[in-house]
Formats: sequence, C-alpha cells, structure tokens
Amino acid sequence: MADDLKPCVFHPKDDKHCPIFTLDYIVNQAENDSNERDLMLQYGGVISIKLDWDCNLDRNIKICKPAYSFARLDVPYREKPFSVGFNFRYASTWKHERDQFRTLTKAYGLRFIIATSGKAGKFDFIRLSLNIGSLVGIFGLATFFCDIIILHLSKKADIYRMHMVEKIHVKNPYENQQQASNNSSEQNDGIHSNTNSNVKTELEYETPRNGIISMEKVVVSRLNSPTVSTLS
Repeated sequence: MADDLKPCVFHPKDDKHCPIFTLDYIVNQAENDSNERDLMLQYGGVISIKLDWDCNLDRNIKICKPAYSFARLDVPYREKPFSVGFNFRYASTWKHERDQFRTLTKAYGLRFIIATSGKAGKFDFIRLSLNIGSLVGIFGLATFFCDIIILHLSKKADIYRMHMVEKIHVKNPYENQQQASNNSSEQNDGIHSNTNSNVKTELEYETPRNGIISMEKVVVSRLNSPTVSTLS
C-alpha cells in the first residue's frame, strides 16, 4: 500500500489502485446529470466515498486491494427540496479602533463522508470439520451412512437385514370373507334353533419388527331368523 502513495492519479483502467482522485471524477461518479453537477459545485452537496475490502488471506497480502464506490447523499435540486445543497455558517469578529465588528459567513461546498467496510478469510481445516459434522448431525445422515456400510460392506449383512426388514404375505381379504360366509351357511343349514350363528374370520397383517404391529379383523356374521311355532 505504501507504493501506491506515490504521486499518481486514479484511473479505472490504467491505475485503478491509486488512492488519489480528482474532484471531476468523484462528482461524475456520484451524479450523472450535468445540470445537477453544476448546481452541486455552486450550492454544494454531500457525497459518500465507500472503500470495500474483500481479501483472501491464503494469498499474498499485497494482492488485497480496496474497491472504491461513490454515491450522492443529498436530495437532487430537481426535486426542489426545502434545503438545497450543503452549506454552513460561521462567524468572525474583529475590532477597528474602538468599534467591534462581527461578520457572519455562509459557505457552500462539497462534503465527503468516507465509509470503510471489508471482510477477510483464511482456510481452516478444523472449522471445516466442525461444519461438516454439524451438517451431518442436523440432517440425520449418520444413520443413513451407517446403514449403507453395514448392509453392503459388512460380512454379516444378511443377519442385520433379517432383523431390520421382515417380509410379509398378505392374503386377499375378499376371498377370506367369501369363504367364511360359505362355511357359516353350510353350518346353519343343519341347525334348527333360535340361536344366532356367528362366524368370525380374522386377518392379521404383520409389519416390520421395528415398526408398530397393527391387526385388522373382518367379522362375518349371519343371523338366523327365529322360528315361531303355534300349538293348536
């Protein structure tokens, strides 16, 4: 940076790292309208100069250079604001013989507000490991990777798969219901009484061992109409 302090003039292409700017370049970057620029030079204005640093500390520090940007902060004259431009007043007193005098001066000019911001970073393997571990823990990837390793790389993968996943065989519930109805009809044909004959058929569905076991029952009932006999 000390080499850049030698006498030079900033140029966006030829010498973009020189920190010395001309007033004409600053005003042109802050305001595009030529009429507004003339009024700013006459009645004053407020211009922001921002230096933004973005440095990679893994590289040479001499490569780290700021980026300059300019912006106008006061209200443009075309919008006819209540207070235009930038001005300030100051008083000066002086004495001539026995009389004292006071002079109030209103000055116009350009006010520059300089703001600096920046960021710098360097590769850190420990921080990278912590971030990767946090990412794995948040999304639950540890269990997923462990299952893949055990199921495909372990010698006892078959045993682990047998305890992890269980095959089930589900029968057609409509066939079981029809068969139960036929069986109950055959049994009720040979019985003459007022009792009810209920046939229940249960269908059980198994789930994996690590899940919740649910059972569904299909009940088929047949109610015989009561027989009334009249004695004469």
